[in-house]
Amino acid sequence: MKHHVISFANQKGGVGKTTTCINLAGALSHKGKSVLLVDMDYQSNLTLGVGVDPEVIEKGMGEVLLFRDTSFRDIILKSSIPDADIAPGTMSLSKVDINIASRRDRHRILHDKLIEVKDKYDYVFIDCPPAFNLLTINALSASDGVLIPVQCYPYSLSGLNTLLEIIEDIRYAYNFDLEIAGIIPTSYDTNTKLSSEVVDELYRRYGGKVYDTVIKKSVKVAEAPVHRKPIVDYAPWHPVAKAYMELADEFLKREGE
Repeated sequence: MKHHVISFANQKGGVGKTTTCINLAGALSHKGKSVLLVDMDYQSNLTLGVGVDPEVIEKGMGEVLLFRDTSFRDIILKSSIPDADIAPGTMSLSKVDINIASRRDRHRILHDKLIEVKDKYDYVFIDCPPAFNLLTINALSASDGVLIPVQCYPYSLSGLNTLLEIIEDIRYAYNFDLEIAGIIPTSYDTNTKLSSEVVDELYRRYGGKVYDTVIKKSVKVAEAPVHRKPIVDYAPWHPVAKAYMELADEFLKREGE
């Protein structure tokens, strides 16, 4: 296995980080893989999307990062995905940046806390916020791989080089084991030529880093989180659900399994 702890990162919002994280985890659970989902975004969309209400949680990832005596064992919950647990995100994550900024270990708190639980799972998926702050730096410092969802829109390409440069900067500053695990094209619109052109440009620029599996745009993908399930469980017959199963196959192949 090439990568064990994988961040889903992109500084642009709405590109499908959380959706990809949930649905890839759901597809992997159908293939017998266990996943720990770590929600590092105070909007808590990952947490909500797997059936946990952040409003009723006493402790979440914010407390893990803020308080030395709070561990992952204190916060991990079962999710709606078989064989997937959730380390939930809550509004307390919004306090993390300002409160840990003066700590000498501020970039590796997540790395050090994650050690106690990560080996219990086949994979750890970390859903990053759409910003390069200390939450994202902690996520990348704890990871050995990064998956980058990219919408098949022209503007999505504009910031990708910058994103890769920032990831490389974090690699050299904090985590030399960090690698790009792949770029996943999402929101592919079959009704326009633009999506096809974006995918062609991704392959031209980044070659083998780009996944062959392309996730098409679909209302069903947006519906599934409302029902607190990945689309492979909510609508397994749907073409996009089948695409996520294909994505899981390609993921495992790339990871040497």
